[in-house]
Amino acid sequence: CKRCQTLQYWASMFNTLSVISNWQTPNHRDHLSIPECFDILTTMGNYSNACMSMPSLQLEFRYDPSCMIVFSRRIVRHGIHAVEGDWIAWAWYMRDSVHIYAGVPLCGWARVY
Repeated sequence: CKRCQTLQYWASMFNTLSVISNWQTPNHRDHLSIPECFDILTTMGNYSNACMSMPSLQLEFRYDPSCMIVFSRRIVRHGIHAVEGDWIAWAWYMRDSVHIYAGVPLCGWARVY
């Protein structure tokens, strides 16, 4: 099947990628993300004064170029503020709808043995 041929070349454990460029976001949760999984956000560019806030955790981070932040975007409210310059971010995450389409099991919560 064509879907099976495509899946054999997918090189990431994540099934979804969003690319964000020069964008500030209000605090929000990403409802397409799976709550059981961590998401990875990575940045690049020529910018300064970027800040990621996580108000539900009472945290604020400098969001410098080449920064990588890992958390559940579905559970934790977050936002990007005060970016000066040009930047791009990659958001790698999982979506249940892609698992269902591909016919692979859903992730489930991480377990400690």
